[in-house]
Amino acid sequence: MAASLTDKPIALAADHRGVALKARLGAWLEAAGYAVRDCGTDSADERVDALDYALRLVAELEAGRSDFAVGICGSGQMMAITANRFPFIRATLLHTVEESVPARQHGDANMLVLGADVTDAAAAEQILAAFLTTPALGDRYAARRERLARLSTAVR
Repeated sequence: MAASLTDKPIALAADHRGVALKARLGAWLEAAGYAVRDCGTDSADERVDALDYALRLVAELEAGRSDFAVGICGSGQMMAITANRFPFIRATLLHTVEESVPARQHGDANMLVLGADVTDAAAAEQILAAFLTTPALGDRYAARRERLARLSTAVR
C-alpha cells in the first residue's frame, strides 16, 4: 500500500443497511494500519436514518478529529446528499477504483460514500485503498476547491 495521507483516525459510519460492510472496512482499515473512529450504527436489526450518520461524519471532519470519512448506506445516495450540504465536505459516491483517483486528485474528496446494496466488499476495500492513498493535485485544483467552498444555495 502507498503512504498514508493522514495520521488521524478514519471516521466510519453506516446506517442499518451498511453495518456489515462497515465492519469489514473497519477491520480492513485497522489491518492496514489506520486508526478508526466508529460513528455507528452497530445493528442491522433496527432501521436508522442514513442522514443522522452522515451528520456524525460531518461533525468529525468539521472538528478536525478526522481528515477522511467513509459513509455507507444502502445506495450511498443519502449519505452523499446530506454530507455535501456542508461547504467543507467534498463527499463522493464511488463504485469503482477508477473513480477514486480523479475524485481525490481533481476534487480533493474528503468523504468516500459507498452503497452497501450495490458494492461488494472486495471492491469496497479496493476503492477505499485507492481513496486513502491518492493525493490531491494541490495547486492545480485549489481554485476549484475554493469556489466550491463559497457556493451557496442561491442560483447564479
